[in-house]
Amino acid sequence: MTLRQLELFIAVAETKSFSRGAEQISLTQSTVSQHIAALEQEFNTQLLDRTSKGIFLTTGGELLLLHARKVLAEQEVLQQAMAGLHGLDQAQLDLGASNIPANYLIPCFLPELKQEYPGISLNMRIGDSQEILAELKAGTVELGIVGGRIDNEMYSYEPLLNDQLVMIMGPHHALQGQSSISQEELLKQPFIVREDGSGTYQALKKAFLSEGVDPASFNIIARLGSNEAVRRAVAAGLGCAFVSDLSIQNNLRHSELFKIEVEGLTIERQLWLVKLRERTASLAATAFSELLYKSAVLNNLGHCCKV
Repeated sequence: MTLRQLELFIAVAETKSFSRGAEQISLTQSTVSQHIAALEQEFNTQLLDRTSKGIFLTTGGELLLLHARKVLAEQEVLQQAMAGLHGLDQAQLDLGASNIPANYLIPCFLPELKQEYPGISLNMRIGDSQEILAELKAGTVELGIVGGRIDNEMYSYEPLLNDQLVMIMGPHHALQGQSSISQEELLKQPFIVREDGSGTYQALKKAFLSEGVDPASFNIIARLGSNEAVRRAVAAGLGCAFVSDLSIQNNLRHSELFKIEVEGLTIERQLWLVKLRERTASLAATAFSELLYKSAVLNNLGHCCKV
């Protein structure tokens, strides 16, 4: 088994095609097929099911794909570590971030990162918290910033910044102008929420369950896949929502959205910096983490988002 063979296998697995995988790696289809066959012979396991509808991974193929990604990710870390012996003049960091940190924290942090480490090039992937944790597990990102966590020993979490979820409505909503609402009145309102995998929705469910309120009793009229979509729908008058306070400061200043307190309810959540325990951190990841953590402690990030 060679690193090149693993790279070829990943290309075929991700494209679900020998021809497209070969094209991606700039080899002939027959050469790629020979390498895949060699891997199957070495492991004495069929890795791919070849059907008329395309290529499908077997259980053994899924397992190999998971570890192949980790091996190649470690190769990149090694290359960066060796290059780091001469400094951080040229280093790429693959970062995954859920919606709130991706849109409201990292953009504020980039000038500081560039000033301190101009040689670090940031490649950021955006998804909900569960998607980012899956990217970490697959080895496609080295660090993640998420608002929800999975209690699994493979992940190492560091608290980064506190965030508060607040209830919002549009400028023409019937509740606009009220300072607060009871929990009983809350359940009568039409609500827009994020998808199940988002840290925002996880925090919302946890908060109401702790108050003895069944989240299923909410009048949910839509589930939308981004914080921006939720805010726009609420501003248009579709209903109410709970969103990150960090994300609505500009909307509040322009009277596009309004906040209302829910009596006896405060919803706070933690934003986390997360990595795989078993993965050796690159110099770029270490430098990024230390600088980001310092900024969070000094409240630089939260202040930036509220300006």
